[in-house]
Amino acid sequence: MFARAISAFRIGRGNDRAAFALALAAFAGCAIGQVNELTDDAKRAMSTHKFGEARVGICIFDGKSGTMLANVRAEEGMTPASNMKLLTSGAAVLVLGPDFSFRTELIQDGDRLIFKGDGDPSLADPELLERMDPKMTVGDMLSTVAAAASKAGMTQARELVIDDRVFDRQYVHPTWPADQLSRNYCAEVSGLNFHANVLHVFPSPSPDGPGSPAAYSLQPDARWLRFDVRARTVAEGNNSAWLTREENGTKFVIRGEVRNRSLSPIEVTIHDPATFAGKLLARSINQAGISLPDDAVRLADADEKLDGGKTIAVINTPIAEVLKRCNTDSMNLYAECLLKRVGHKLTNEPGSWSNGAAVLRMVLAEKLGEAAAGTVVADGSGMSRDNLVAPATFARWLDVVGRDPKAGAAYKNSLAEIGSGTLRKRFQGMKLRNHLQAKSGYINGVRTLSGFLTDPETGRQITFSVMVNNIKNDEQHRDALELHEQIVKIADTWLTQRSAADRPAAGG
Repeated sequence: MFARAISAFRIGRGNDRAAFALALAAFAGCAIGQVNELTDDAKRAMSTHKFGEARVGICIFDGKSGTMLANVRAEEGMTPASNMKLLTSGAAVLVLGPDFSFRTELIQDGDRLIFKGDGDPSLADPELLERMDPKMTVGDMLSTVAAAASKAGMTQARELVIDDRVFDRQYVHPTWPADQLSRNYCAEVSGLNFHANVLHVFPSPSPDGPGSPAAYSLQPDARWLRFDVRARTVAEGNNSAWLTREENGTKFVIRGEVRNRSLSPIEVTIHDPATFAGKLLARSINQAGISLPDDAVRLADADEKLDGGKTIAVINTPIAEVLKRCNTDSMNLYAECLLKRVGHKLTNEPGSWSNGAAVLRMVLAEKLGEAAAGTVVADGSGMSRDNLVAPATFARWLDVVGRDPKAGAAYKNSLAEIGSGTLRKRFQGMKLRNHLQAKSGYINGVRTLSGFLTDPETGRQITFSVMVNNIKNDEQHRDALELHEQIVKIADTWLTQRSAADRPAAGG
């Protein structure tokens, strides 16, 4: 087509300038995407489903030309669910930098110890401990930290001060669902997190036989916690034990029936994670031969000066690991810690949902300008229904951060691929020619998917966002998931065809 366009210019008569303009336009039509050229395809995909009153927003964006290829309510703010993590994690890697590491320290200050947090959400995360080679238990990690005090020559300690003040102590976002705060996806957010801020409870039958209260074990072994066991041991049937957290997280109740020892834990959130971590560390310190009174664990006071002492143990976690767990595994705690950490970074105040959201809005405005003006940031993970983001904002944001020369690789590599993380069971049987990296999102009534498609040979990328809100039934949930995959296939086909057109002809 380029040759024909040049030919048309050469033989044009009369208004040669106009002919040249037409020639360039013809060439541009071949080289870049046309505005909304995939919108009809997207609408046809939508028409194969019965969404009723559900709201559907779709954007496919070609960053090379700056063209919106598909626009279906793409500029309307919608509830993003876990796609919110794409904004949070992108801002974090831009503000903190791809070489940033969270740094948790044990400090010796005379005859006392200070355990200083940096907001690291991964400290003793059971999933990460399981992935280590060799595997490490929570006890192993605590023993290693406690051993540093022994190696420093300490034989007794007056107190263990937990310094979690990198963040504020508003542990739970006010708009999170109150009836779900004991679930792992609503884990409290602290400046010193531990074991993903959840307790693993393993019910087992009582040795006293059927009718007796069930037994249980804990991981970590937080034996000071209060448990009310109402679950009964049974001789027949299946395990049906379940757990509730009561009295502001200071009491746990086990209910149901237990026939066999559970191999999979019941997870329940803990209250005040920093103090929880401190009590566990205090026990390991005593086991290391250092005398520490049982009541000597406390949180640092708000204005307390803790500038002295020497660091005797450090736990570093690269931000790339945190981004990966945040986006591939969709861990809410990780996203909230990233949001609060950027708030702390730029304000030098304790990180909070307020200053973290302000920083995120600032970075969005810097990178996208007015295109992101309608974005509402409530939390970092998408648990809050007060968040509002347009599909076009996601698509443009992904493009901008993905192209960043410093942050782009770490950001893109943190997303799930087919067969991994939250995409483990998605796109089954679908063959894509381009590399998909994406983030799914789900809360009741909401299904979202946003991400990248990248040509493996040329590196050319396009971004997309598909958001469905106000879903009323299971059929619409299934339809939303199918629509996600249909839109990805439409985008994949376009990129394949366009990349082929962009390649030079053989021998050329």
